[in-house]
Amino acid sequence: MELRRLGKTELMVTPIGYGALGLPGVSAETLEQAIVGGMNFIDSARGYDDSEIKIGKMLAKTGLRDKIIITTKSFSRDLTGFKRDFETSISNMGTDYIDVMFLHDVSTRKNWNLVRENGLIDELYRLKAEGRIRHLGISTHDDGDVGREIIESGHFEVVMIAYNAANPELEQTHIPLAKSLDIGIVIMKPYGGGVLTDKRSRELGFEMSAEEALKWCVSNPDVSCVIPGMDAHEYVDVALKVLNSDFVSLSKEELKETVERVSIKGKNYCRGCRYCMPCPQGILIPESLKLNNRWEIYDQVEWAQMHMICEEFNATIPAESGPELCTACEVCVQRCPYNLPIPELMKQCVTIKNHNNGHN
Repeated sequence: MELRRLGKTELMVTPIGYGALGLPGVSAETLEQAIVGGMNFIDSARGYDDSEIKIGKMLAKTGLRDKIIITTKSFSRDLTGFKRDFETSISNMGTDYIDVMFLHDVSTRKNWNLVRENGLIDELYRLKAEGRIRHLGISTHDDGDVGREIIESGHFEVVMIAYNAANPELEQTHIPLAKSLDIGIVIMKPYGGGVLTDKRSRELGFEMSAEEALKWCVSNPDVSCVIPGMDAHEYVDVALKVLNSDFVSLSKEELKETVERVSIKGKNYCRGCRYCMPCPQGILIPESLKLNNRWEIYDQVEWAQMHMICEEFNATIPAESGPELCTACEVCVQRCPYNLPIPELMKQCVTIKNHNNGHN
């Protein structure tokens, strides 16, 4: 596939980059595999465990810093925290500059006000003037007024948004708006938090491969770069297969059919982004909700599957981290970019846990 222009930054990026999530499967080896295979864009964040350190190891080994576009993100909403995040990031990655520095998950009116009032945008401009960052970026999960205001603010050269075949709405709103303003568009969550992959899609009642989901996203010509999370060599292989092919776009009919095929019966499904964590009560929220995703498909339909899900729940979610500990404090609700009613879903998870005991 041909390189794409990252909006007004004038950077030329591969249409598929590496989303270096904070997962054990992300390693210096998988990162090197992706870069040697043809990718030139890597994204990380301060909240992604040791992801930045692994990127630093890969850069030190390959010596390819000048050939790679490195971006990272800060969740901080205060100036002191942001400055600390930035210094930690460049130290971890062993680089003097960041190509695009993102303010991450600015998805509520409160957070949009905070990053402006607390001087974070001014700090981005200062760092750019010093040459320590090359371009200003922001990510948002908001698909309404806040997201639109962020794009129209005039501050940012790159926007990162969630877009996939399960959530295609932004192709009618934020994507054409950003394109009209010559803002580079980076797509996170092309697999819908893992839902649009072989195993998870079948669990949810339809079939979708990671390759199909990726092709759907890169078919939008206004998208600059798609960054799937890749925590195993096999996912890097899938991405490189698409990237190094002569693929250009799905047809209009194929694009429509792909969206129509995504039939998620449980509308409160968890995408596994983990922004809800850590839970003040120590509950393993994403792990519990992953099992709840499956439960919503089989509840009162396939008793054998319900029995198996209950057994798996009790085997993998220890009592000291179980859903019964939920106090409905709603800290997780405030963090969730998809506005899931997590305390109510924790009640459902208790039902799942007790199903085989006849306590449902």
